[in-house]
Amino acid sequence: MIKLLKYLASKQNFLVFVFLELIALILIIKTNNYTQLKTHNYQTEIAGSINKITNIINQYFYLKTYNDSLLKQNANLLNQLQNRQQNANNIPPTLPGQYQYIPAYVISNQYDLQHNTLLIDKGESSGVKPETGVITTNGIVGIVQKTSLHYAKVISILNKNLKINVALKNTNYSGFLQWTGKGTNRFEVIDLPVNAPIKKGDTIITGGMSGIFPKGIPIGKIFGYRLVPGKKSYVIFIKSFSDMTNLGPVYVIKNRLKTEIDSLKL
Repeated sequence: MIKLLKYLASKQNFLVFVFLELIALILIIKTNNYTQLKTHNYQTEIAGSINKITNIINQYFYLKTYNDSLLKQNANLLNQLQNRQQNANNIPPTLPGQYQYIPAYVISNQYDLQHNTLLIDKGESSGVKPETGVITTNGIVGIVQKTSLHYAKVISILNKNLKINVALKNTNYSGFLQWTGKGTNRFEVIDLPVNAPIKKGDTIITGGMSGIFPKGIPIGKIFGYRLVPGKKSYVIFIKSFSDMTNLGPVYVIKNRLKTEIDSLKL
């Protein structure tokens, strides 16, 4: 302490000079309108820059919160949209609350193999169970294969082992969707009866018979078809609406009546 006082005493002339300079500067700013204006402008500019940077940082850190909120709102709207699509397709509406839409994010996605899977960031703690469907707002993505507490592994529709019940829109003619193994948006529909009124440009939708997906979710459009030799059925070629190489937010569809439905299946 004594050393510090001695040091300050040795610099007293310099300290007095700095003190007087500060007083002079304050007096100049207070008595000079131009200086006050420039100082105010600098302060405003600095404050604006700081606020802008702060807002950018806040938006970055809270972006996921905002997105999660929007996803939850979309999940609620999806159920309403599903009922409207069913009405438009002359499909009996589902029971109120039969389907629950759980928002999630894809955190790992395969699309260049023959048996592709993906990983989402919701699991058992969020109500996700095996044999539940996964969709985007553009169409179907796959079916949950297994779950952990916070994650779920999904069999992608880009998997040659996966077959999904589908139907021709505005009809009760149904078949099975399977991946051709070529391209990420090219699929086949097999076992569609030969008397089905098929034409190019028609839409294929989910059939609803498995209890995994509700009936009426758009899947893709027909761009070609052929009769299977020796069988009374078509193979239909469709282009899917979903871009499986660019997945972010998805929705897990939980059918609350699936156990009951499965217990009565023939």
